[in-house]
Amino acid sequence: MSDIFNEVDEELRRDKAAEAWNKHGSKLVALAVLFIAAVAGWRAWQSFSFNERARLGAAYEAATNLANSESPDAVAALTALAEKKSGSYPVLARFRLASDLARTARDDAARANAVSAFDSLANDAALPAEWRDLAKLRAAYVLIDHAPLADVEARLSPLISTSGAFRHAAREGVALAAYRAKAFDKALDAVQAIILDAETPSPLRQRAELLLGVLRSGPVAP
Repeated sequence: MSDIFNEVDEELRRDKAAEAWNKHGSKLVALAVLFIAAVAGWRAWQSFSFNERARLGAAYEAATNLANSESPDAVAALTALAEKKSGSYPVLARFRLASDLARTARDDAARANAVSAFDSLANDAALPAEWRDLAKLRAAYVLIDHAPLADVEARLSPLISTSGAFRHAAREGVALAAYRAKAFDKALDAVQAIILDAETPSPLRQRAELLLGVLRSGPVAP
C-alpha cells in the first residue's frame, strides 16, 4: 500500500516539476545565458586591462629612456602617453613632462610653464589626493628662489598638517623661501618645526639642523 502512495507522490512531483519548467524554464535559460555572458565579459575585460597596462607600461619605460638620454623624441613620446585617459602611466608621464620643464627652466616664462603643468595635476580631481599634493609641492619648489614669499607660503601652508604626507618637505620649502626673503623669524619657526617632528626623515632633519646653524649665526653679509 505504501508503494502505491510513493508512486503517486513521485508522479505529483514530476507533474509539478514539468509545470514549473513549462512556466519558468525560458527565464532560467535566459538567466543562465546572461550569467555565462557576464563571466565571459568579465574575463575578457580582465585580459584587456592587463594587456593595456602592460602596453602603457612599456610605452612609459620607452619614453623615460628617451628622456634620460636627452633624446629630442622624448617630449613627443611622453606627450602621446600623457594624453591617454586611463591608468597610472599617463599621469606619471605628465609628472615627468612637468619635472623636465622645471629642470630646464631658465627664465620666468619657462618656470611659469612648469608651474602650470604641475598646477594642472594638482587641480585634477580624478587623481588621488596624495598625487595632487605632490604636484602642489613641486609647483611651489619651482618658485622658491623666484617668487615672493607670500606666494610660496600660500602654496605650501595647506600641505603642513600633523598627518600630511608632505609636511616635512613643505616646511623645508617655507624655511628656504623665508630665508631667501630675509624673513628669518619665519624661517626659524619652520626649521624648528622640522626638527621637533619625530617623524621627520633623517636627511631632511640634517639639512634643517644645518639651516638652523646658519640662522643662529645671523644674517649673511652681502
